[in-house]
Amino acid sequence: MAQTYFLVMVLGLPLLLLLIALLAGHLYREGPEELLDWRPTRSLEKEAELEHGEVQQMLSALNRYRRARGAPERSLDDVTERAWAGFER
Repeated sequence: MAQTYFLVMVLGLPLLLLLIALLAGHLYREGPEELLDWRPTRSLEKEAELEHGEVQQMLSALNRYRRARGAPERSLDDVTERAWAGFER
């Protein structure tokens, strides 16, 4: 009897809670963003600006190392072209 009670509590209760949560989520019509009260922290435009800035920083660092070695600098188009060439193989 004690083993049955233990199994019901350890396995059955979490399973029941999970099923209730899934059912409530399925019946909620507003969508998961509204349910969780989730809002993006930054706009898509701000994310694009930050991404562009990061790419420029990486390209600057790459060119700084290339200048130190005496190699010619590379443009964003050169790097992009070489990256796409690697995917086409």
